Amino acid sequence: MERLHRHINSFSQFLEECMESKELSGASSALEAVFHGGNREGKLSSFFPAVAERKKRKRVAAKNGRAERVEAESQRMTHIVVERNRRRLMNEHLCALRSLMPSSFVQRGDQASIIGGAIDFIKELEQMLLSFQAEKVSRSSPSPAEDGWSPAAATVSSFFVSPQYTGYCFGLRRADEEGESEVDVEVTAVQGHVNLKVAGRRRPGQLVKAIAAIEELRLTVLHLSITSLDAVSVLYSLNLKMEEDCRLGSADEIASAVHQIFSYINTY
Repeated sequence: MERLHRHINSFSQFLEECMESKELSGASSALEAVFHGGNREGKLSSFFPAVAERKKRKRVAAKNGRAERVEAESQRMTHIVVERNRRRLMNEHLCALRSLMPSSFVQRGDQASIIGGAIDFIKELEQMLLSFQAEKVSRSSPSPAEDGWSPAAATVSSFFVSPQYTGYCFGLRRADEEGESEVDVEVTAVQGHVNLKVAGRRRPGQLVKAIAAIEELRLTVLHLSITSLDAVSVLYSLNLKMEEDCRLGSADEIASAVHQIFSYINTY
C-alpha cells in the first residue's frame, strides 16, 4: 500500500509539473478541459486538428443545405405566384369571351365549352358574312352577261386568301363549262389542325362522298359549314384533325389530295 501511495503521489507531482511547464501548456489545458468539463471545442481544436476539420466541414455542409432549402422554397413560391396570375388572367379572358357570345353557344361554364362555343360562333359568323357578301355583290354589280362577270365568282374570290387551286373561280369568270368540274381548294395546317375551304359546283351526294374519302386519309372532321352562293355554286369550310397515322405531312399535300377527291366526284 505504501508503494501504491508513493506512485500516486509521484504521478500527481508529475501532473503539477506539467501544468506549470510552459512547453506543455497546450497539453495541460487540453487535459484540464477533459478532466474538468471545460469548453473542449476550442482547446481540442489545436490539440486534435483532424477533429476540428471534420466539424468545420459539417458546419459548411449544414450552411449550404440551409441555403439550398431557402432557394428551393423561394423558387416554389415564385412558381405559385406566376401560376396564380396566369390562371387569373385566363379566367378573365374566358369570361370576356363568353360575354361576347349568345348563351345558346355556351351550355356550360368550363373552359372547353367556352372555347368550343367560340369556334362554332365564329364559323356561323363567317357563313353569315359570305351570304351577305353574295347578296351585296348580286345587287350592286352589273349583269352576268357583261365581261363574263358573275356574283358567285366575286364571292368565291373573297372566300379564299391564298388558295392552292383556283380552277372553279376562273371557270365562272370565263363562263367556261369545262371549269364546272373544277374546284377551288385552300388548306392551312397548324400543329395537326387543318382548315379546309372548298368551292365548286353543287352535285348530289357530293359532300357525303367527299367526307368519306377525306376520313380515309386519316383526317377527322371536327366542324363543317356550308354556304350556297346561287343555285349551283357552294362553299364548304371544314376543320380537320390529322390523326397520328395520317401520311399527309403538309398543307399542299392535303390540298392536292382534296382536289383529286372532288375532281373525281364531279367527273363521275
